Order: sequence, then structure tokens, then C-alpha cells
Amino acid sequence: MRFIKIKLFIPILVVIVQGSCNKSPYLPNKPATFVELITNSNEYGKDNDNQPLMSTIKIMTYNIHAGVAPANPGVVNLEAIARVINAEQPDIVFLQEVDKNTGRNDYSKDMSVELGALTQMNASFFSATNVGSGFYGTAILSKYPLSNIKKQLLPKGNASEEQRVVGMAQVDLPGKDSVVAMVTHLQHNSDASRLLQVREIANVANAINLPLVMGGDLNEKPTATDFFGVFDGVFTRTCTGGCPNTFPASNATSIIDYLAYKPAAKFSVNNHKAVIETHASDHLPVVSELKINR
Repeated sequence: MRFIKIKLFIPILVVIVQGSCNKSPYLPNKPATFVELITNSNEYGKDNDNQPLMSTIKIMTYNIHAGVAPANPGVVNLEAIARVINAEQPDIVFLQEVDKNTGRNDYSKDMSVELGALTQMNASFFSATNVGSGFYGTAILSKYPLSNIKKQLLPKGNASEEQRVVGMAQVDLPGKDSVVAMVTHLQHNSDASRLLQVREIANVANAINLPLVMGGDLNEKPTATDFFGVFDGVFTRTCTGGCPNTFPASNATSIIDYLAYKPAAKFSVNNHKAVIETHASDHLPVVSELKINR
């Protein structure tokens, strides 16, 4: 297992958050008072140094809509999300819209840890803002242990916007091999803020020397040339032409959920797909199997 140091500057911010018109009531609508929380649980895939090196790795990104299916408002159903993940058997999952101890929708547990147990994957949660009595953010699930876990707050175009973060963890793959996993969820209602945020993510990723896989709800369409001019300067997307739509799940007309990697020579894309599951969330999960070039 190889380790690296990721040097990050995490500012301390007080943020006023507003909900969006198309996501209410699932986006936060209360002031953030503490956004530094990172939690981690490692129970699976330990002591794997003597196992064979992996030839492929399967990654998934999934905006889980706080575990609430649009057709059943106010009811958390993590079992439905877990069934989707288990059916695909990914090695790493990047989750967005994850609650921890919020109390909304009568849910006061940690969704990342619960989903980890339901899928038998390790979990790390990255808070972005406060909601109710708890936190709201992103998470990484992994079949293999997570370490060197970091989070960085992302810039905002104005103070009224929701705080966004990028979360990272080093994944201890079998056979003394490692990859960095990166998850994010970008501002939904500001082109300018997304551009600020992708520039920061590019800076963070450029400082990481290990191979890296990433996923997220970027809230950006493939036609955004300024945004993807920055993104594609660092990452290689797992699909760039003829890609399946990902949102809304009930009748997907847009691509806003992405998987990517760096460096370009380290991986080759075996396949890329959106999983047609219209009941568990308002986004379709996206899955890609990558060949690891050695």
C-alpha cells in the first residue's frame, strides 16, 4: 500500500444556504455553522497486499436525492439505493445528496454508513453544510479500505449559494496498489460558480501524483465549453460522445453526472452506461468499468 500526502487549505466559512426550485425540499435551507465534519468506517477488504493486482476497476456515481424517491416524498428508502449499487457490484461509488443525522424525512442516522453496511463497502462522508440537527454532503463507498481522507471547501460566486466540497480518499487496492477517489457535487444554479469550482478541483487534482478516479453531479451539460475546457485539461471523461442521459431519472433528457480519471494513460474505458432505475432517486446512476494499464 502506497501513501501520499495531499496538502489542502480548508477555509472556515459561515454560509447562508438557499434551496433550489427543482430540488426543494431536499437541498439545505438553513445557515451552515460547521462544515468540517469527515467521518469514515473501514470494515471491508483489509489485509489485501498479498492478493493479485486488479486488471479492471468499476466505478459508479449516484446522486441519491437524500434517499427519497421522488414518487414517495418524505420517505427514506436506502434499501432501494443499495439494491441498485449491489446489482452493479462497483468497486468504488461516489454519492451525492447524502444526509447524516439531519432529522429530516424522519431520518436521523448516517446514510453513508448505512449504505456501506447494506452494500458491504467501506464508507467516508464529507459534510458540505448543516441541515436540521446534522449534516448534508457527499460520500465515497469502497470495497477496499479508505485512508488519507481529505476534504476541501469549494469557492462560491456569491455568499447566498450552497456550500460545495470536494472529498478525497486513498483506496488500498489489492496487491500493494492504490488509487485516489474523488467525489463532488457542484452548484446547480450558477455557471460562474461552477467554473470557479472546477478550477479549484483541477488545482487539487493536479497536486495528486497517484492515479485518480472521480465522480460527481457536476450540474453541467457537455456543451459547456468553458467548464469542460478546464475539466478536460486534467481529467479524462469515461464518455464524451453519444453518452446516455442521466437526469431526470423518470425521463432523462440531460447529462449532468460524470465519471473521469487521471492520468489518461493509466486507464482505458471498457464500458460506460447509465443504469435505468427510475424509482430509487431522481438521477440515474452512472457506471464505468476501466481497464488498469500497467
